[in-house]
Amino acid sequence: MVTKEEINGYFLEAIRRLKAEGYTQKDIVKAAGLSQNAISKIKTGQNNAGDDTINKLCTAFKLSPDFIYRGSEQFKMEDKEQQPAPPAPTIDNGSAINAALAAKDETIETLKARIVDLQQTIADKVEIIKDREARIVALERQLAAVSTSDIERYPFSVGVADEGERPRSNV
Repeated sequence: MVTKEEINGYFLEAIRRLKAEGYTQKDIVKAAGLSQNAISKIKTGQNNAGDDTINKLCTAFKLSPDFIYRGSEQFKMEDKEQQPAPPAPTIDNGSAINAALAAKDETIETLKARIVDLQQTIADKVEIIKDREARIVALERQLAAVSTSDIERYPFSVGVADEGERPRSNV
């Protein structure tokens, strides 16, 4: 099976051969109905040469699609009336890519929902912490308000009682 990178290489080789025959880049782009940007992106590896792009080039210059799809030796089509063949059956038509993208989109949506749930959980926990902090501050204020003389007024001490016993007082 020919990889997309190899197809890109054969596509670019076809453009090099056309230039060697005297065509300029501008001639090639115009005759094939392609954009200079599309060719540049294929050259830099940002995009792959798609079936439509390949067919346009093959039709405009009567090139053999087998040269681009399979790297065959035949560059030009021998029969001038012959139309470019459909893409090679070994080329992925994108269904696997589309399925992977759909699964990725589903995963992204699941992750977004999980993030929203986690944000709500965090907000709830923050509220609990704020409530507890407020209660601690109130207890600290109450404790600060109790003076030593208030403590001396109560003549009993409360200790930890054994199980089943009541705390004893000093009275």
